[in-house]
Order: sequence, then structure tokens, then C-alpha cells
Amino acid sequence: MRKIKKLFAMMMTLVMTLGIITTNISAIEELKVTSIVANTYVGDGQREVSSFEITVNDINLVNDLKAEDFDITNNVSSVPYDVATNALADDYLDDGISLEIKGNTIILNVKAFDYTGRYNPDFSKNPWQVTCNKYGVLSFNKDNVTTLKTKTLDDAIRGTFTYAGLTREYALYLPKNSDGTNMKNVPLVVWNHGGGEYAGQLENTLVANRGLTAWVEAGYNTAVLQIQVSNPNYSYGTAFDEDKKSLIDQNNALQAALIKKLIAEGTVDQNRVYVTGASSGGGATMRFIMQYPELFAGAIACCSMDPIVWVHYNYQDSYEQIVENFETAFQGQVYTWDETKEMMVSKQVDTASLVELPIYFTHAQNDTTCNVNSSKAMYEALNNLGAKNNHLTIWSNQEMADEGIAEGLLHWSWVKVLNHNEEGSPMNWLFKQTNASENIPVEKEESNNSKTETTASEEAKKAVKTGDDSTVELMAMMTGLSLLAGTVVLSKKYY
Repeated sequence: MRKIKKLFAMMMTLVMTLGIITTNISAIEELKVTSIVANTYVGDGQREVSSFEITVNDINLVNDLKAEDFDITNNVSSVPYDVATNALADDYLDDGISLEIKGNTIILNVKAFDYTGRYNPDFSKNPWQVTCNKYGVLSFNKDNVTTLKTKTLDDAIRGTFTYAGLTREYALYLPKNSDGTNMKNVPLVVWNHGGGEYAGQLENTLVANRGLTAWVEAGYNTAVLQIQVSNPNYSYGTAFDEDKKSLIDQNNALQAALIKKLIAEGTVDQNRVYVTGASSGGGATMRFIMQYPELFAGAIACCSMDPIVWVHYNYQDSYEQIVENFETAFQGQVYTWDETKEMMVSKQVDTASLVELPIYFTHAQNDTTCNVNSSKAMYEALNNLGAKNNHLTIWSNQEMADEGIAEGLLHWSWVKVLNHNEEGSPMNWLFKQTNASENIPVEKEESNNSKTETTASEEAKKAVKTGDDSTVELMAMMTGLSLLAGTVVLSKKYY
């Protein structure tokens, strides 16, 4: 009898233990992810993600979840090189994870990282992975994200515009009134993207740097325009190629027509139109203001290429000769679109208006992609022609490093332009320029950091693919053990 009681007690203990395990496994099995939202913004070199919203079917199934249950791999800044080592960056040592729970949604705040992953030495990328060690179903990667939100970009209009024999895609950000309507008569910043984005896709170009978003996120109530140049980059040697120069001017002619349309509609203030760009976009900016200096109130030319006169890899001309060549070019010819002839035609530069236009030149001293002499020589040439309103800032290696830019990326001086709007910065200076007889103060928002992103990207509504089948196999195994235990007990009972 005592033996039967002992066997019965053992059976009950085993059943209860299996029941507890089965209940926990059942909870995991019932847990389902219904959506994953990635909240991003445009960083210095790519889209960066700052938080995820993981919605599950029942938050009570994970009420013991902690931040330390998560780990992220292949998470790095969108600036690919580490300042300390000048090598490709490694994963963050601290993922910066914190958790919030709102209803059935787990908000996973993280140290912002490149949404496209971590660079390999061959510049392919390893995708990031979020792993939950406690609940495998909460592990995910980029492919599992159902909605991608990007600050500022989600509010920009996409469109196409045709003029000068070209059709170009563009993105246009327009500031809103409190009632959601577009503000009228606002400043306009025209951003000319770099050569790495020529012949690319608009959506990729918009996240390559903060060219469209920086002005808005600095708090300015300004419109921002960026067209996608769909032809190949003009690159080095363009100063000797009239066809390439004409094509740059043709793209600019299209932009000029779109700007004039926005002015005519009352959207943009004709006295506060600004143009800026970096690298190939800096060179295009300089040709743009040579074509239509009367259209702009100010310009920033950053680390400019040389589609006006030969600078980069020019080892035969002295610096003084390059300055003189710019003086000649600024009094020479550009191209414009003739609507009657429906073709690009030569046009005399309005040198007097060009000299009066305020221009801020910026460059890194040791830029190896676009030689700093391009900015120095243009600045000096315009001063020699009578310019009084221009500025030139050359950044040292240390100043670039202070911005998080390693020596391998000294061409990236646009980061300095786009990340600062304090007094004396190029951005702050730009918005003080006006063609009006009196300076017009630029209205700034209190903050743009709390803006709620509402528009899903094209990556929205993908199926959630998280989780695995290991819990099903474990359940089957436990069920088998339970049945076996029952058989053993019963066989002992009737022995």
C-alpha cells in the first residue's frame, strides 16, 4: 500500500511539473507578432533607426520581458568609418536598448543605427538582426518590418516635372500651418545632390545624406526641393567638355522653371530662394548661380567639383592661374533653355549680379576627392571681381573628427553644413540672406523632434516572418513523456 502511495505521489509530481512546462510552452506558442514598425530619420550617411514598435496579440504573455532580453548585431552609425581607428566601424558595444509598453505594443528604443546594416570591407552590407533571447518569436530583422516611417521625408511630396527637354523626379517638402494646410510665401532651399547619387533612384538619394531634411529639422519653416538627376555623373574633366556642361545647365534650367512655378503659385517667397549642394552638387550649384544669379538670395557651395574650370588633378597650372581662369569663366558663357528654339543655347553670365550674390564656400582642408583649391580659388576670383558678401570656411582634420568624420571620409564636409545652425554657421547665415530691401525674419518651429510620422513607406504591409517551429517539436516530446510516465505508473500499480 505504501509502495502504491509513493508511486502515486511520484506520478502527481511528474504530471504537475509537465503541466507547468506545458503551460509556459503554450504561452510562447500562443504569442504572435502582429506588426513591427521601424521609426527612422535620415542620418549623415543613410537612414537610421531609433526605435521599433512590436505589436503582439496579448502583452500579458510577455509581462516579464526586460531590455536585457534583447541583443542587436550589425548595428553601426551611418558614417561607415570609426574616427578613432579610421577603419570600418564595428557593432556598438552598447545597443542602448530601453523598453516601454503601451497596450499590446512593445516599444524598443535603441541607439540609432544604419537601417541598411554594417559595411563589409568590399562595401557590401551585413543586415542587422534583433534577437530576443527569452521569446524567440520577438526576434526580427529588416525583412520582418511591416511599416517603415522616416521623419520629415514621409511628409515630402514626390512628383515629376518636365522642362528643357527633360523630365525629372523630385521631392518637395512644404511646411504646414496648424490646421494642416500648406504655408504660403515661405523660403525655399534647393539641394543639389552629389555625384554618387547621379543616375540613381530618388528614394535612395533622399536618404544618402540630410540634404533635404536638415533645414526642416533645424526648425526652419522652409520649403526644400531636391530633384533626381537621372543622367550619369559629369565627374572630372567636365571643364573641357561642353556637352557635359550643357547637360548640367539643362538640369538647372528645369529646376529654375519649377522654382518659378512655385513662386507664381504663391508657395515660395521670391526674395528668399536659396541654392546649395555638395561635391558634384556643389559644382552644379555654382553653374546654377552663374546661369540665374537673379533667382537666388544666397548660396552654399560645399566641397565643389570643377565643372567650370579645371582644378582637380591639375598639376600644370599654378594656383594663381586657376584663380585667373575662374575670373575669366565668371565673365564668360553658360547655357540656358531657349523655349522658341527648344534647345540649349549659349548665354552671357551676368557677372554684376553674380558678384552681388552672397555665397558661402565650405571645404575640408584635406579632401582627397575634390581639391580644396576649387573653393579657395572661386572665393578669391569673385573677390577680385568685386564680391563683398562671400564667406569661406576650411575645416581641419580635427574639426572634421569632432563631427564624427574620420580621415578616410574628409570629402564629407557637407555633414558640417547640415548639422549646425548656430550663429555664424553656414545654415544660420543662409537664412539671413534676402533679396528684399529689408531683412525678413525667418519663422522657426519650437521643435521638430516631436513630429509624429504617419505615412507608411513602400515597405509597409509585408508579412511578419518571425518565430520558429521548435516549440511545436518540444510540445510533442513532452506529450510523449507524459504518456510514457502514465503507462509506467499504471504498470507498477497493477503488478
